[in-house]
Amino acid sequence: MNKLSTFSSVLIVVTTSSLAAADSLFDVDSLISTPLNPRKLKSSDRDGVITEEVMFHSERDGNKDVEIFAFFSYLKGATNLPAYFWNQGGLGQASPGVTEVGAGRGYAALCIDFPQPGYRSTGGYPINAGLDVGDDPRQAPIYHGAVALLKAVSYLESRPEVDKNRIGMGGSSWGGFFTTLMVGIDPRLKVGSCLYGTGSLQLGNAWWDGQSRNARTPPSPQERQRWSKTIDPAWRLPTKKTPIAWFTGTNDGFYLMSSLMQTYEMAAGPKHLMLVPNWDHALPARLHDEPVLAWLDVHLQGKGPFLELTPVAVKIEVGRLIARWEFQGDGVAADLIASYGDAGNWRGRYWHTLDTKIEGQTYSVELPASTLPCYISGAVVDKHGIRSSTSLLRVESADLGVKALQTVPKYDGCSEWGGFEEAQVAFLVRHDRSGQSRWIPEVSRDAKEGKHSAILKPGRTVMAPILSTATVPHCFGHHYAVQRASVTASCNGCPFLSLPGAHFGLDKLLSTTLPKL
Repeated sequence: MNKLSTFSSVLIVVTTSSLAAADSLFDVDSLISTPLNPRKLKSSDRDGVITEEVMFHSERDGNKDVEIFAFFSYLKGATNLPAYFWNQGGLGQASPGVTEVGAGRGYAALCIDFPQPGYRSTGGYPINAGLDVGDDPRQAPIYHGAVALLKAVSYLESRPEVDKNRIGMGGSSWGGFFTTLMVGIDPRLKVGSCLYGTGSLQLGNAWWDGQSRNARTPPSPQERQRWSKTIDPAWRLPTKKTPIAWFTGTNDGFYLMSSLMQTYEMAAGPKHLMLVPNWDHALPARLHDEPVLAWLDVHLQGKGPFLELTPVAVKIEVGRLIARWEFQGDGVAADLIASYGDAGNWRGRYWHTLDTKIEGQTYSVELPASTLPCYISGAVVDKHGIRSSTSLLRVESADLGVKALQTVPKYDGCSEWGGFEEAQVAFLVRHDRSGQSRWIPEVSRDAKEGKHSAILKPGRTVMAPILSTATVPHCFGHHYAVQRASVTASCNGCPFLSLPGAHFGLDKLLSTTLPKL
């Protein structure tokens, strides 16, 4: 292995000829040539924002017509507006609240009910149930979702309120998945913006390999390869120049970092990446919506560009590892995130945040050497609070000639939540609200450290994940009792501790060795 190996060194090479063959799965010209048959069901005016309930035709599938329900919002009297389509997280039903936000930003905005069972659209395809391709990809539920989105863009083009040369798409989670997919399929889209969601899912995902597997047998290598050359959102991107961005946490259990990094590297057009360390399928409130919509603003409304970063690089200087990256724009802060241990355990690994120093348009930081490989990403924050990140770089201290004296720098794998202070409880709440079930504790001011501790109620309490470094011993927890009590702790159902206690904090007590996941 080279002394420095970028994450993209493990990417699958996709040839131009194979891309051309796969594009025949979505015959865009044919799919959008069917009659649109648009009709307005209802209209309302809220403080000058017009919101319509509409229906339009998607496709004829066998003997059934697939009709799509949507909300469409715009400023009263406006014409020739930029427009975007928003794909709901979890492919939830369309909401006027979503489209009215877009209208308030100066867009014509559309949001559909996907053709799923029980929705106002027809079709009844179980699109968000999993990643099934079946014998014929054109019968896969995901295929029918993509056809509905092709016709949704056609609907926007048909409206006098819309400038058909300024149409983009954004979405969250499953919506980010479909946004990535449609950027590769639909040449009419001018930009894509993904809050979570990515492609390259053959490398690992929640439905095949993680928390949403639900006893299903994972696909074979051959099936994963077939997925990667048919429905997967990433593999058309090397032939597309459409700007696209991804905003996510490093520990997303639905869309793993391995998949995200490969997809990002494959995108041939202008692209942006935002990584927030130690967050799962959730983000802080200040980073959840605004950066995603701001990326659309850049490419549809001509707003000022995001920061541009060079890849992070590491060199040895006076026996130390120094990471550097450059930026263009008004950067006001920066950091480097680093996670020790080889590839894998993406949902459970801990990310250190290292402060940097600035020299002109260059940020630098000393990277602690380790006997383990390390993945790093540099970041710069602009004056609007928008975070820009470099793709991951894999660093081997020994290959660079630095002899490490430690396996991994010390850290607290519960630091995001385990002190139960206000910001840490907010971390738990943000995840819980995004569907990543979290224990939201009752807090006490009787604390060993800081202002708060958490009160354990009688019964079973499932705490947030404790982030770790695979194969490295870790120490967890302390607790104490106000009155006589018994506390039994376990990891994934395996008991490892039984001591009296009632209040619980997490800093030290138990030593154990974690497996490599």
